[in-house]
Amino acid sequence: MTKFKPALGLLIILAFFGTTTLAQDTSEAGGAKNWEFALAPMYLWAISISGDATVNGKDVDMDVSFSDIFDDLNGALTFHFEGVHKQNWGFFTDLNYVVLNPENNSVDVEYTQILFELAAFYRLIEGNVVIDGFGGLRYSSMDIDVDPPGPLSGFDQRKDWVDPYVGLRWRWPIGQKWALRLRTDFGGFGIGSDISWNAVGLIDFKPWEHVGFFGGYRMLYQDYSDGRGSNRFAFDATMHGPALGLNITW
Repeated sequence: MTKFKPALGLLIILAFFGTTTLAQDTSEAGGAKNWEFALAPMYLWAISISGDATVNGKDVDMDVSFSDIFDDLNGALTFHFEGVHKQNWGFFTDLNYVVLNPENNSVDVEYTQILFELAAFYRLIEGNVVIDGFGGLRYSSMDIDVDPPGPLSGFDQRKDWVDPYVGLRWRWPIGQKWALRLRTDFGGFGIGSDISWNAVGLIDFKPWEHVGFFGGYRMLYQDYSDGRGSNRFAFDATMHGPALGLNITW
């Protein structure tokens, strides 16, 4: 069964710190007042899965209940980083590396996925309420390893694809320290997935000037398929679960 590879984790962490350092250097070179940055390091997205998959032409039940998520979770690496220039335009990037091993199925399934997003946004409305329009790319790498009980041999298949997407996000302040954030986007368009959609709802609490917390819920649906017969791979499922993390701004 596939396990978390330390080398991959180290490379991602090094890339992450390199990106953060570059962003800091850019802001200092161009004037700190021009850029504002936000970083959510190692936030939690407790993923459950509802749907089906096809691996090497064989149907696989991918339902993983939220009540079992902490038993199913074998490894995770996440972060979100973004910057905005003069409250006008900006970028964000997001990484999720997740390894799940559902223990409530009749077969042993290990599910490994990397989700990496890179997008640019333009601030449509700036004021008490902030609305951004954005567009970007979502890279998905999925590996499903199935080990049936008894004498049957296991099978494993991996696929990688990229979905373009467009969307909106909103932010409403609630008092001095609280705010509501919503995001929705649609993508795929037959280029990667046939269709994908993403929805996020978060509550922000910022007790200090540069440090805050957030909590909420995220749902990501992907309908992807490729190949035929014994080479067919398909994933038609929704990943969903609570999100919780620390947000650092400067």
